Amino acid sequence: MIDLDLQQRCEELITKGLQLVAQIRYFQGSPHYWYRDEEIADIQSWIASVGNYFRLTASPDTYFYQECKRILEDPDLRRGVPFHIVQKLLGLLQSIKIEIERGLLKKAEYLFIATTFDDFLDHASTYHKAGKKIESAVLASAVFEDTIRKISQKNDFPEKGKSLETIIDELTKMNIFTPVKARRIKGYSAIRNKALHAQWGDFDIRDVGELIKGTRELIETYL
Repeated sequence: MIDLDLQQRCEELITKGLQLVAQIRYFQGSPHYWYRDEEIADIQSWIASVGNYFRLTASPDTYFYQECKRILEDPDLRRGVPFHIVQKLLGLLQSIKIEIERGLLKKAEYLFIATTFDDFLDHASTYHKAGKKIESAVLASAVFEDTIRKISQKNDFPEKGKSLETIIDELTKMNIFTPVKARRIKGYSAIRNKALHAQWGDFDIRDVGELIKGTRELIETYL
């Protein structure tokens, strides 16, 4: 879920950008519209805030992040602040605002998370295949917990400070998980709890395999 503070910040930056557009000046003989020297500090501050905003809200492989990076690397910025830089950044902000409102950025965020979790599970699977119970259990347990919490966040249930069992129960009440699915997930949670408390003798390598498989299914189904 996109933080409401970030959504509000986007609107603030757009409002400021529109003000900056209204301040444009044309200097005789210049191929671009530029800003006066006394305006540069204020505009540079806005540009820095816009750059930081996209760093916080967009994954590095998204168009928004890459396009913002390309704009901020424009060689014209070495000589001042040309109008087209402000125009492009303002347009990018207006575009991402629409994506946020339609929930599309949220979907992209969780696709990125799912890919990252899959990578970690691949490492856990490698340890599992090598018979390394402890290593695979620790890594899979971390991904399992993060997955449950991300599913909770995605469904607008505040998970911070709550146990996994509480989160699973709440997601079941919300009909995200069926009762049968919830019981199975709690079984994975039990393995995670034993690994977390170094109770290595209370589960075996096959249990870890089930944890890895179950976590991957959760990622594919719910993120």
